[in-house]
Amino acid sequence: MKLINPKAELLLQQPGLEGVYKQIELAGRTCYKSEDKITENSAKPFVDRMIKSNHLAMLEHGTVYLMAIDWDFDPLSHYRYNKYSRYRGEYLEKEKCQGDVSYKYAYYVTTNLRVLVENGWLDDLKYICEPTEYHEKRYTFKLTTSIGVSRESNRHRVHSIAEESTRYCNYSKDKFGGEINITKPFWISEGEYAGIGYDLFKYCYAISQHKDQDEFSDIDYWLFANLADEYSYMNLLRLGWTPQQARIVLPLDTKTELVHTAFASDWKHFFDLRYFGKTGAPHPNMVELAGLMAKEANKYGIWNNIHNIESERTGSDKKI
Repeated sequence: MKLINPKAELLLQQPGLEGVYKQIELAGRTCYKSEDKITENSAKPFVDRMIKSNHLAMLEHGTVYLMAIDWDFDPLSHYRYNKYSRYRGEYLEKEKCQGDVSYKYAYYVTTNLRVLVENGWLDDLKYICEPTEYHEKRYTFKLTTSIGVSRESNRHRVHSIAEESTRYCNYSKDKFGGEINITKPFWISEGEYAGIGYDLFKYCYAISQHKDQDEFSDIDYWLFANLADEYSYMNLLRLGWTPQQARIVLPLDTKTELVHTAFASDWKHFFDLRYFGKTGAPHPNMVELAGLMAKEANKYGIWNNIHNIESERTGSDKKI
């Protein structure tokens, strides 16, 4: 058993359609911990397989920015009321000709590849562009936390979330070090778990022989519970259970990884709840993780964009 600290990493999408594909592949391979299969040319075939198998959830992590300029015609109007997209029109100029007036607009859309695939709008990729000041941005974080904390993150249902799968990941294999990883709770300092080297059987015997429960610290009981879970998990696999069967004994402290994508305005709501606690005290492990995310956002200069944004809902022509 290995103890690890939570982590947060901002995943900046690379430019162009290839960048969309690479972001999708990274999210999808996080679920099965197969990132070692990523190569320079593996992204598009991976996305093509997702589309062919109708496994479209991962496509949500590929952010698509579109822009079109036209007179009296909006080629992107079908995104105006799509709830998974952000739409904006900017007036540019007008022209009079023989009593008629024509209007020139620029149209800006932020969406994701799943929207284009499911609605048959892939031809709109001819309007793909890099994000401008008029697009509402989407941001992706890769989070390392515990299964218990990931439940708090997964409650944000309008976000796109890919998570490491305990159904398919076999932690007895060499790629996982033949052990489970446990995420350290916020309230336990690193110096407190020196007993991690204890043998499980020594723990079991010692606890069974002592009626005085004060012989053991809170850290002892916490380590014992996780060691016992790991021991049971590994032996269930040895006796023929599949990972999706054996996972029922994994503790809530088990490490998991998430790729989490959302609009800037949705991230503002996330931080209001999970970091600032505007609707009640958040779980301390969630506050710790959200604090790591905030540091990443500040490091890359997007914190102000998240927190100063005027939420643009579909159909609005209001400037950010």
